[in-house]
Amino acid sequence: MPAKPTGTTSTARRKSTASATSRRKPSDKQRPRRREPSSTTPRRRVSRTPRPKALEASYSGRIFRSRLEARWAILLDLLEINWDYEPSHYQVGPELYYLPDFYLPQHRLWLEVKGEAFLDAGSMAKCLAAVAGPTPIPLREAPYTASDRLLLAGSLQSADSGRPLHTLITDAGERRAHLGYATVGPEGVVPLGRPWSTMEASGVKMSRRPAAALRTKLLSPHPVVGSVPADVAAAYRAAASARFDDSRATLAASNNPALLARLALRRAGRPLGRID
Repeated sequence: MPAKPTGTTSTARRKSTASATSRRKPSDKQRPRRREPSSTTPRRRVSRTPRPKALEASYSGRIFRSRLEARWAILLDLLEINWDYEPSHYQVGPELYYLPDFYLPQHRLWLEVKGEAFLDAGSMAKCLAAVAGPTPIPLREAPYTASDRLLLAGSLQSADSGRPLHTLITDAGERRAHLGYATVGPEGVVPLGRPWSTMEASGVKMSRRPAAALRTKLLSPHPVVGSVPADVAAAYRAAASARFDDSRATLAASNNPALLARLALRRAGRPLGRID
């Protein structure tokens, strides 16, 4: 008579079945429920574009937020144009607050310096609203009337290929702003030609930043071909090529001694007077 199977086989079968069961995916009832975001909790939008960083620079008794701003201060000093750096905050829209970079008291003009990477939806809206929005910023002399123009200054280019141009924003009425070009020299800011575009100046942040082609047209326009006054060409060349000490964020001592001596005659946007 065949021998009866022992309990070992039965036990092994039960263990195999239990192991297979443990490897199975859990049923819907066993799976942990995924928490859905609450409809009352606002989702935070995270930009995937890294925010650009500028290098601060110390020049003429002021700390500038970028070296491009410091270069513009150097240019203005070489052209003997007085300047005030970040004199005041202004509200230019329901939720827009603006701190302009420079005010040029001799020419009753505001000047904003921007690199292409920094001209975003908010900064563009502020520049437009500053002169053509619901609450334009005032001039800083009596009777403190509203400013009607602002120079949007971009990269500093050498004047070797022609007279550099910069974007001049002016009031077009009905909360719209004209975009045109102007030159900068000892005589001040001089408009050149007719405006080439018009934009809304609602005082509200734009939905998106200006397109790359528009940023280039605003901040790096082609120069005017032709002769450039020698003093203007020299000023642009010196400001664009000025070297900074990276460890101290100041003008490097290796700059042309004549340039350093000339800049030493001015302080914080004003002449110090005659030094014999």
